[in-house]
Amino acid sequence: MFELAQHLAGTNLFSLMFAALIFDIPRYTLSLISLALLIMLRGPSHSRTPPGGASVSVILPAFNGAAGLDRSIASLRRQTLPPLEIIVVDDGSTDATRAIAERARARGEVDMVICHGTRCGRSAAVNAAARFARGDLLLTADSDTTFDPTTLARMAGVLRDPRVAAASCNIDVTNERDTLTTGLQSVEYLMSLSAGRSFLDMIEAIACCSGACSMYRRDVFMRRGGLDVGPGEDLEFTLRLRRLGHAVRFVPDAWATTAVPDNPVSLLRQRARWDRDALRIRFMMYGEFSLFHPRERLPDTLQRLDFIVLDLIPTLMFPFYLIYIVAVFGGNATLFLGAVYVLMLVISLFNVALAFALFNRSASFFSFSVALIFPLYQGIVMKCARFVTYSAEILFATSRHDDFVPPRVRRALLSGRG
Repeated sequence: MFELAQHLAGTNLFSLMFAALIFDIPRYTLSLISLALLIMLRGPSHSRTPPGGASVSVILPAFNGAAGLDRSIASLRRQTLPPLEIIVVDDGSTDATRAIAERARARGEVDMVICHGTRCGRSAAVNAAARFARGDLLLTADSDTTFDPTTLARMAGVLRDPRVAAASCNIDVTNERDTLTTGLQSVEYLMSLSAGRSFLDMIEAIACCSGACSMYRRDVFMRRGGLDVGPGEDLEFTLRLRRLGHAVRFVPDAWATTAVPDNPVSLLRQRARWDRDALRIRFMMYGEFSLFHPRERLPDTLQRLDFIVLDLIPTLMFPFYLIYIVAVFGGNATLFLGAVYVLMLVISLFNVALAFALFNRSASFFSFSVALIFPLYQGIVMKCARFVTYSAEILFATSRHDDFVPPRVRRALLSGRG
């Protein structure tokens, strides 16, 4: 350890500063410290109560969602702000989704079931249900998402502000202890979503309302055209709302839970889709690569720079940084990188401990064990995967071949725009 510390102290400042950027060392530390200071100054934040007469229509699009649909509906029936209606859209499922939805409707737990004969995609499912919805607010959620009893009330409370058109809630991982992969994602959600988006909300720079659970003003949703064909429709619609002058919020004290991929292959496939969609939407659809846009609001500039400076650039520079380290340090490159990892680990453990405290999450031996390898997962493994995805999207536009949305639906909708 002494030799590592000595080597870090004796290296050049540029290498250390760039290592901090490349390996995400300052990103969540600054966010968490800022949040802690805000809580000390203002006290814990609580969402305002919803306006009198606020009504919420819940839309649950489901494709082969039989496993979690009953639990999701049950959690919605326990809300302190009961939904006006629950609409389930069976998007061409081949499992028992439709039967479960119909039984729930027969019991009076679901108000409407819409069935697509063949899969049309999540966007089409949500848009179809939105046409029939009667509530002032629309809550869209995955069919395996479950909700704390106060989630709808707290999200609706944020939408009391007439400037706010959309809001998303905090997400916890329901299958955290199933595998090492799910455990790592649980810590990742705590850091990047709970802490990261809480900080971005402080500076009004939320860029994406999560598809797992988001709430919209119904009149704004319909007037602005609903969800795009996708994939990446949650990010695209959020950016569209921001571009049109609407405010978007994150509600840290409104919680929902969802299941995450339980093996590395499924996880990498999911993240590859998310990452290439982010690149395509931000730069091809919205031209966000330039550092400054004329007449752009400061929060919009901040959300762009958060992605460009703290995500895209470090990811694309990652392999070149490793080559630089080998060129500069030669045989001592491994020693230097080992020292950097020790530094990452110490700061990461501090970040995780502070995040658990700030968001009242219960820690366990399993979560502590996962935290020990979290820097390897976040700073190296997922960054390498993201580098491959970004490079493939830039060079080959791989998102064009994504089958997350049925190709026939995408062709039909996109051709209609021409």
